[in-house]
Amino acid sequence: MHPEAHEAIRRMMDHAELDRTATWSALDLGGRDINGTVREHLPNAAWTGTDLSPGPGVDIVHDATLPWRPEHGLYDVVVCTEVLEHVENWRAVLGAAAGALDPGGPQLLVVTCASDGRPAHGMSGAPQPAPGEWYANVPPRALRDALTDLFDVVYVEYRARPGDAYAWAQQVIR
Repeated sequence: MHPEAHEAIRRMMDHAELDRTATWSALDLGGRDINGTVREHLPNAAWTGTDLSPGPGVDIVHDATLPWRPEHGLYDVVVCTEVLEHVENWRAVLGAAAGALDPGGPQLLVVTCASDGRPAHGMSGAPQPAPGEWYANVPPRALRDALTDLFDVVYVEYRARPGDAYAWAQQVIR
């Protein structure tokens, strides 16, 4: 994960006023460790990683475009980084993230994704998507609209360099 995404995660958690030293339960949605992990941002959290494929950092193999299954547990915080641009139905991923949030916790979702102006790249870190891989940048307004359908509180930020959208959302609309 590139340094700008790490900085954005820290900034989004601070904007949301999340105590980053607390012992939250945290879900890393799309959390296969390809080029770094987000777990340093909540060092005392009990982390669970989920991804479509097994690998480092993956505790649950789950297709994030499908609804979150209760047997996988509920979490205080869900982090989804650099995933949405690789999923055609990225709005469904946001729905699964909202479904994984515990109503009794802070209900915080933090998202980073490639957005307007970002060059295409492969989901495993390759400079280009592999044959058959989906890739499309997620416009910041579309991200905001999708999150607003799911959460009462939404903040979206766009950074032209490197061409990313960063967001946090809280208070799932149930």
